[in-house]
Amino acid sequence: MHDFIQPLLAQYGLIIILAAIALDSFGIPAPGQSLLVAGALLSAHGEFDIRLFLISSALAALAGSLLGYLVGRLGGRKLLLRLPLNVYRIEKMEALCQRYGALFVVLSRFIDGPRQLAGIFVGSLKMPAITFFPATAFGAVLWVGVWGLGSYYFGQHAHVIAEKFDNIAAYTWIVTGLLILALCVYLFRRRGHRNLPSGTR
Repeated sequence: MHDFIQPLLAQYGLIIILAAIALDSFGIPAPGQSLLVAGALLSAHGEFDIRLFLISSALAALAGSLLGYLVGRLGGRKLLLRLPLNVYRIEKMEALCQRYGALFVVLSRFIDGPRQLAGIFVGSLKMPAITFFPATAFGAVLWVGVWGLGSYYFGQHAHVIAEKFDNIAAYTWIVTGLLILALCVYLFRRRGHRNLPSGTR
């Protein structure tokens, strides 16, 4: 996947990333999150300005979800029933939306499926725009911050993380071995206790 994405990003840059993020947020299956991470890693190596990248990615995510919301408002529940979802899943998402409202919109950004359909879904349920807009804006910023900014800092400090892991790897193996040994002793003693005659326990 990485070998396929890298040449595309080198050729088309931000355009393909923003388009994928917007389509993914609108409801069309697209590798928006994968390209967000890939673009952030490229930013760590100087390919993009990280501030421009994060801001434009958040705006693309917001634009896609707002368009999905408008389509849902216009299409209503009839549009929702045409989606490839069973009635049980629709009712479950509807219950979550009615119970948690804005929180559902924010958290859905981090789950495949709900991320793509949240805008259309809550729009068809007539969630007020005054509730949806700040929630989806906050969700978009938080999503870009976690996957975009998080991947950027990981790309910048990957060598430091690798060195730290190498330093603690030996201790990790020792601790793991001791835990396995303790588990074996516990299971052996438990089995021996079960095999004893009832009068000797």
